[in-house]
Amino acid sequence: MATEAYREFRELLSRRAYQEAVRLAEMECVRQGGRSEFWLTQQAVALIQARQYRKALEVADQALALAPLNLYALLARADARRGAGEFEPALADYEEVTRRDDPKTTPRAAAGALECLAALKRWDRVLEMLPVWGERVPAWRWRVKALGGLGRRTEAIAACEEWLRASPDLPDALWQLTELEIARDGLDPVLDRLGRLAKIPSRPPIYREIYASLCRRAGRTDLAVKTYDKLAAAAPDPRVLRQQAFALAKGGEEARAIPMMEELLRLAPDDMYLHSAYGAACDRAGRLEPALRFYEELLRLFPEHKGLYGRIKRISRKLRPDPPE
Repeated sequence: MATEAYREFRELLSRRAYQEAVRLAEMECVRQGGRSEFWLTQQAVALIQARQYRKALEVADQALALAPLNLYALLARADARRGAGEFEPALADYEEVTRRDDPKTTPRAAAGALECLAALKRWDRVLEMLPVWGERVPAWRWRVKALGGLGRRTEAIAACEEWLRASPDLPDALWQLTELEIARDGLDPVLDRLGRLAKIPSRPPIYREIYASLCRRAGRTDLAVKTYDKLAAAAPDPRVLRQQAFALAKGGEEARAIPMMEELLRLAPDDMYLHSAYGAACDRAGRLEPALRFYEELLRLFPEHKGLYGRIKRISRKLRPDPPE
């Protein structure tokens, strides 16, 4: 049964209050004499969520020193290593977890191992391991990615089409098929085809979302904005709103894009791409003073996100550059 402290820890993670979660885990570990592999593992988990991978690795190692057979601590170390870009050691840890064949940790470890293999571009190994891990991983998704990575585009498209017959209109499969077809046929024919599909009212929104994305890629910003506007009006979705904001900014509609980006950053203060687009939009629109106030507000909401200090500093320098010597 979960303790009150653990329930509070999970709630902090759900709110993205990662540093608070780290502190809670540290305090609980100290309360247990500093030798709790459970709370050391939770501390590592929170540090990983905060993208403090090196520190997470240190803490996961401490947990494993106390309990070498703790699969959750081993999984945390693997996640920390992967986050730090140490794909080979991370892969070794993930594979060790899968060898233990624990029903709770093996699916997560197999998924992590596949991510490492993809980062290392070991596509043959991905195909080799899919039958081994069976239903514990999304096999169709990884089969298509591996075939595409190996340059076996015709097989990848055939596999993707079979995947869609089994799961019609599945967004992941549709995105992958779109990219494979662009690689084969070029952007314009695929854009035209998606445009026709997007106009069919009975088709789910994913077709319009992909079409809008391709419009952006093709430089047809007006069409992209109109499509995103329709999608947002039908069913607001942070993922779609994010793309809508990018399209608006690219189309010179910073006045609409900037408030949307601010709302999205309040939901995802660690979205680096969104930060970059927001800063550029504010710069173009001459709204650096409001941007500075926004970042100061965001820092009050998320004091654990230390990168916000750097953004505040950069904007302050633009507003008040150092005088020439």
